[in-house]
Amino acid sequence: MWAVELNGVHKSIKGNEILKGVSLQASTSEIVGIIGTNGSGKTTLLRIICGLTSVNDGVVKLLGQKILSTSTLPQGIGVVFDPPGLLADLTGLQNLIVIAKIRNIMTTIELRQLIMKVGLKPDDKRTVSKYSQGMKKRLGLAIIMMENPRVVLMDEPTNGLDQKGISALRGWISELKSSGTCIVIVGHYLEEMAAVCDAIYTLEDGRLTQTPIESLVK
Repeated sequence: MWAVELNGVHKSIKGNEILKGVSLQASTSEIVGIIGTNGSGKTTLLRIICGLTSVNDGVVKLLGQKILSTSTLPQGIGVVFDPPGLLADLTGLQNLIVIAKIRNIMTTIELRQLIMKVGLKPDDKRTVSKYSQGMKKRLGLAIIMMENPRVVLMDEPTNGLDQKGISALRGWISELKSSGTCIVIVGHYLEEMAAVCDAIYTLEDGRLTQTPIESLVK
């Protein structure tokens, strides 16, 4: 069973064919990168994988379960979009507490430790509306790490991160992979993708083709 599986996925928006028969398979403990220019359909593809956008044709499965636009995601799926979906009028810690209560996971002490792990301060009284882009990205990553996910989908995860944040991100991704998590990353920072991914695909003209990692490294 593949952790992520797409077979013959087609997607058109307002008569414009965005994806033309895209197929992809990714296993547990594998990091897959998808690169492409702005407007190539990378984010649309990520939204299709997690069921937020419907397909015109084709099959999408996560952990062996067929995903429909009306489906509830299987447990153990983490998604970080750019920007991540956060509650702007709450602090970072309050965001985590709300999610933990809804899902009945983690104590406040554990959440304080987690928010420090991603480089934020649990006692910071600023609301998320006053966070920088990098701080919002760190908080979005903390939300993913709360779930002990089996599949993680990341949209432009390095956007807004300084070099220290990018180095930390690499460490978190490595931890997730070591725990058996499948990670799919979409982005356009070629060298950064090459540094963390086991396989990289290029999305161009609606088609997905595998790209040798060595060809992306200068």
